[in-house]
Amino acid sequence: MKKLIAILLCALMLTAAAACTVKVETNESTEIEEQPEIGAEPEPELSPVKTGGWTVADDPAVTDELKAIFEKALEELVGVDYVPVALLGTQVVAGTNYCFLTQGTVVYPDAQPQFKLVYVYKDLEGGVKLLNITDMPVVPEEDGTLSVPSSEALMGGWTYESDPAVSDELKAELTKALEGLAGADYLPVANLASQVVNGMNRCILCKVTPVVPNPVPHYALVYIYASADGNDSLTSVVDFDFDMPQEGLITEAIDGQTDAETDAEAGIGEESGEESFPEIQVGGWAAAEDPAMTDDLRAIFEKAFDGLVGVNYEPIACLGTQVVAGTNYCFLTKATVVTPDAQPKYVLVYVYADLEGGAKIMNFADMPVIPNEYGTAEPIPAEELDGGWAYAESPEITDEIRANLEKALESLVGADYLPIANLGTQVVAGTNLCLLCKITPVVPNPVPHYALVYLYESLDGTSEITDTIDFDIGELCTYGA
Repeated sequence: MKKLIAILLCALMLTAAAACTVKVETNESTEIEEQPEIGAEPEPELSPVKTGGWTVADDPAVTDELKAIFEKALEELVGVDYVPVALLGTQVVAGTNYCFLTQGTVVYPDAQPQFKLVYVYKDLEGGVKLLNITDMPVVPEEDGTLSVPSSEALMGGWTYESDPAVSDELKAELTKALEGLAGADYLPVANLASQVVNGMNRCILCKVTPVVPNPVPHYALVYIYASADGNDSLTSVVDFDFDMPQEGLITEAIDGQTDAETDAEAGIGEESGEESFPEIQVGGWAAAEDPAMTDDLRAIFEKAFDGLVGVNYEPIACLGTQVVAGTNYCFLTKATVVTPDAQPKYVLVYVYADLEGGAKIMNFADMPVIPNEYGTAEPIPAEELDGGWAYAESPEITDEIRANLEKALESLVGADYLPIANLGTQVVAGTNLCLLCKITPVVPNPVPHYALVYLYESLDGTSEITDTIDFDIGELCTYGA
């Protein structure tokens, strides 16, 4: 699927800033193909970009090496002066994609700088190309979304800061505003915007690291209010995903496939011979507020399984949903083949409910349980190995398991753990358990997620957490099952 996009970058302006560090004490490929040089053609082709898979930078500082990559990508771009402020993250494809927070100023007298995100691709041969430039949103809206400041300097409106550096004064204001907030460490990356009220509202881009085992950091816009009398308070925290926007981005089919060929492989269209489902939104899955199986959810599940025999699937919990043209559901189930002495296992079942009330199975995926050396988990193999992991006979979280989990979490602050199911056991000198938990960081506007929590119960009655592995329910959802 080859598309073209004209790069209209003359009025784009972006950010340059120094990343400062403040730690708040808490209690808590698709392969990228060649594209023409930027500026060599009026309509350059951009390369396919793998959606998702971005990793937050360990250190947002722009090193000399990163600066060289950035400058090489923008060397043909004139009319706007772009200064890199911070490296927000990277994405490994056939090479590397970079997301830079930048400050850009149109080259004319008295031009006001703006903050933008600049996406750059570096191939395996060292070539560098500009992929995308997009405005950095900073204005919080009533519906929880973000927008960019108005081009007109309106009285009382938000405006981009001229200097993104986080000053000592601003660090002190942020620290004071976060004093009662437990659950995460906040690293201020850039001072993005301000709003003059009866005092001053500020928008600070922060790298937020939850105080939990194996934390997954993310970015958030932290809004603080500095009053005229010196009282500083936190007004809002809005999570910010720097994934590259796909609108206006040109993507190409792999190996020169036509649109029809690509659609056929995905099972889309009448001639593919496969059932058609709405497009899976990469990401967009939301953890269920309550994973309990209601009558309505059970009815959807049973309708999808009408006519399916040979395996008995018992729904344990609805882990989450994804809104498409209808709704996708992710169910955790206990599956047992209908044969004598069959051993049950745990399976994720993805169901699509359309707008007309129909329900269809989209996909099955074995539930990963065994931790591996890569920091992820794998399903339990069919062969039961001596001393190895086995699926739990019952997924029930017993009072004993709950008490042992609470005991092990006593010294762990930063998040609330809701145990959903007991998935696996391993007999050692004591017992290891694999528990599926819903984890909610203790921060404003928290985004809950799932994790496999490994609990060791010793023979002397002590308990401890040995590992925690984040689990993405959308990652295993594919068509064709």
